[in-house]
Amino acid sequence: MDEPASAVMEGPGRRPGSSLEPFIAAVFWALAVVILVNTRGIFPQEDHPARLFFQVFRILCCLLLMGLVHVRLPQALGTHGAWILGSMASYLVIGFFVSISTDGELLVNNYGFSLYGYVGDTVISLTLVLSAALGGYAILERVGMQAFLRSVLMVLTASSAIIVFTPVLRSRGVLAPWQDLPLVDSFRFVGTFWDPNSAGYIGCMTAALALAFLGNVRRPGLAYLALIAGFLAAVLSWSKTAIFSLGVLLVFFLLLNGRGGRGRLLIGVGALALAGVIFVQGITLGKAFKVQPAHLARLWTFVDILGGRLDDETLSLRGYFWKTGLRQVLESPVVGHGLGRMYLMDEGVFSKSQGIIGGVHNTYLLLWGEAGIVPLSLYLLYLFSLLRLRWTMPKSLARDAIVGWMTIVVLQGMAFHQLFEVAIYVFPMGVTCAVASYAAHGSGGRTGETPRPFARTNAAPSATG
Repeated sequence: MDEPASAVMEGPGRRPGSSLEPFIAAVFWALAVVILVNTRGIFPQEDHPARLFFQVFRILCCLLLMGLVHVRLPQALGTHGAWILGSMASYLVIGFFVSISTDGELLVNNYGFSLYGYVGDTVISLTLVLSAALGGYAILERVGMQAFLRSVLMVLTASSAIIVFTPVLRSRGVLAPWQDLPLVDSFRFVGTFWDPNSAGYIGCMTAALALAFLGNVRRPGLAYLALIAGFLAAVLSWSKTAIFSLGVLLVFFLLLNGRGGRGRLLIGVGALALAGVIFVQGITLGKAFKVQPAHLARLWTFVDILGGRLDDETLSLRGYFWKTGLRQVLESPVVGHGLGRMYLMDEGVFSKSQGIIGGVHNTYLLLWGEAGIVPLSLYLLYLFSLLRLRWTMPKSLARDAIVGWMTIVVLQGMAFHQLFEVAIYVFPMGVTCAVASYAAHGSGGRTGETPRPFARTNAAPSATG
């Protein structure tokens, strides 16, 4: 049983509520599982009926959460949520009008991608942020911070475990065979995700939350398993960004956030996770997955990066994409070039023989290049407003989880541009806003009120909605 090291900012225990509570909770956690485990990835065929089912199911869950949860939106989102929603909305509006003013055929980049496809993706992302914030805040008021984050950790751990056992699951027909994933190298573990970088991101998010538990809970229980699973998932994805993020997380929690024996404990757990990599690679999965020369080549790439070699080879052509993207950004720095222009850049063709078109691979350049300085500024304010909690909020599980997650998001945004498009990036944004808002302004036992976020009444709105 987990025991809090301190009651500061952890919130209350469960409070009595309406009969809708079990249903609302089931909807929220079902949505979390579908997104964070990426259940659609079990069916890689684009025309598989199950993929459409999960897509419709996600939208239905969002509508239910927005319609049934009785929490005031500003309360659930907080200032941080206002920044991210403002960034996404301004990106959508400015980018859309710039697109239609410069592209009469409403096509992006001349590659057949519809402008309305990008609009639809952004609208769905906005809906996910709102649903995650509303549902997350409502559950926080019912069960408290520690129980809520422990449940999130369970979902992330399950997702990381699937990534770790990718070859075993593939050999048994649970996941798609390697040949059905032409853009994924067979030596990289992806689980149910469409690329190794997404798998590495999930591993990092798992490890960050586990480290937050280890630093704030006396007997963390699940956190030990979660830390190992998260580290293994990130390392076995062989994502450079994910592995670099793990290093930054360790520095933060061990040097800046660790105290006395706790720091030594985290170092020991980190060593156990690294030993687990060797064990899983060399013994447990030996029959289903062989160590390949590509592993050694990838390791030398990491060595080269640490040695200061930053070129197209070590950065997987990202340097070329960044220079190309920046050049396009400077052509229209105020309002950008319109939606989709940086997802598939006209000058981003890096394999003409295979017809592969490259994007900018940088969220900051994407926002700036497609919709100008406004959405970029609001997005930076969102990140800064959450990172600064490291200095403005008392040490707690919530604070460490938020800062750990945001550290990963900041680093991920430097190497990828899908943060406003892919659900595994968007859904945690809403959850983070709910956690930050509840930690800062939730009743948390400070008042004598008993909030009932699921019950609609005719009374005037209170401080808890």
